[in-house]
Amino acid sequence: MRVTGLIPARFLTLTSHLVLLISVLLAREENVLACLPVDYTEMEYRRRDGEFLGGLIAGVALIALEFIGFITGVSMFTGLASLVSIACHSGASISLAYMVMDSWDCRLYWWVFSLASVCPAIIEIGIMINVLMLKKNV
Repeated sequence: MRVTGLIPARFLTLTSHLVLLISVLLAREENVLACLPVDYTEMEYRRRDGEFLGGLIAGVALIALEFIGFITGVSMFTGLASLVSIACHSGASISLAYMVMDSWDCRLYWWVFSLASVCPAIIEIGIMINVLMLKKNV
């Protein structure tokens, strides 16, 4: 029995995560200021901004990798990978929406990044290796 709602749900959660990452990227100044002490120096600000910017760009890159695997059909019909992707990206979308609204400390982004971007990307890479290189059906 095939579950038909996974494909559109996965696409929508991937898209919402990407849109919210771009929103945080454009409004990152408040989050960077939230993770600095009251009397910060310009060097501290640039360092935190660079770290946060690098994390956001890495998140966009991992979502792009997942989109490539999904759109090309490599992992589109893999049920377990779709469920993990939907769960992770839904959690990331909710977390990033709060991050935009409440100006969270920028160090909290690394938790969202590791749990909601890295985990599905590792699964996606594994599926790509199995399907494209080892010629296995997953």
